[in-house]
Amino acid sequence: MSRIVVSTHLDDAVLSCYGALSPSTTVVTVFAGFPPAGTLGAWDAAGGATDSRERVAERRAEDRRALALSGAKPLHLEFMDSQYVATSPTGPPTFESLVASLRDCLEGATTVLAPSALSANRWPQRLRRPSYSDHRLVRDAVLAVRPDTTLYGDLPYALNPRTGGFRLPRDLDPSRRVERRLRLDDDVVSMKIASVHQYASQLPQLSGLFGDFVNTRGLGLEVYWEPTRG
Repeated sequence: MSRIVVSTHLDDAVLSCYGALSPSTTVVTVFAGFPPAGTLGAWDAAGGATDSRERVAERRAEDRRALALSGAKPLHLEFMDSQYVATSPTGPPTFESLVASLRDCLEGATTVLAPSALSANRWPQRLRRPSYSDHRLVRDAVLAVRPDTTLYGDLPYALNPRTGGFRLPRDLDPSRRVERRLRLDDDVVSMKIASVHQYASQLPQLSGLFGDFVNTRGLGLEVYWEPTRG
């Protein structure tokens, strides 16, 4: 079976759907591109980076190490994170360009998973990452190519009660999807935590926003919304 997990950024798949990763899985990370030389994005700067190109190289290496623990294979696309777009002469990617690129990546996949994109409108201002809208853009582009995609609940965003927790976003039709909750067993949770720790450049900021979530309580439950059949 060929399974593809589409990850918005270089950590989302491991955080959100580790139970779907295996040696037969390819993780396609959309916003993994290098910004122009001299760029320093706001999120990177807040995390102590001094050069965003170096930070992207660091994050790609982190992602390879994290996915290696599950056996999943990484595929990094060249679209830039939205924190870099403000300083880029090329502007943000078009929806059509994302769809075209993802169509090539998803061709022949038996199963596709993508982020559910928990609504950014539910977040208090201080918790809105500059790149949060990227999740919804990726979700919609994947669904344009593969309407049969299974959506996963974005972690750690779902852990904040002000978002409503693991709840299908309001802009999706719940009658067309069936929720599946996956409680990871102890061995898998331990592997997931070890993988998440590979993202050392991101964890201090994420922990600052969401508290101490890199544990069984924070990462042991994953939620998926599968398309209804027939």
